[in-house]
Amino acid sequence: MNDDEILAALAAARHSAADVPERIREIGRSAFAWRTVDAELAALTPDPAVGARAEPAAVRALTFAARDLTIEVEVTDDALHGQVVPPQRGEIELRDRSGVVAVAQVDDVGWFVLGPVPRGMFRLHLRAGDAVVVTEWITI
Repeated sequence: MNDDEILAALAAARHSAADVPERIREIGRSAFAWRTVDAELAALTPDPAVGARAEPAAVRALTFAARDLTIEVEVTDDALHGQVVPPQRGEIELRDRSGVVAVAQVDDVGWFVLGPVPRGMFRLHLRAGDAVVVTEWITI
């Protein structure tokens, strides 16, 4: 076996080792989904305006309630404007099925802006102090 043949054999072995079986990929995705298992789930509270208006509102308000805080969100044409109550600094992520699509800092009074407005299902993931809160999946 000459050097070229050895290099070709090594390249082929390296290439075949790089192919990850689908079952292993599935296990990895499942394990990745458990990374936020310790996060508290914030549930969407009922929208009091539902059923009270004849036409859809230009701005829609959403409130996600967790045990110790709420995440209030106004949906405008270009962004999600929100506030964490009680106010606290942190970081909030907008996630869709593909992963993180936007990240914003939550300021001292709890305000944040995430944009653009997501199309399709999304959730928010908040880290503030010791709290880690994820909202349920929602489509607007």
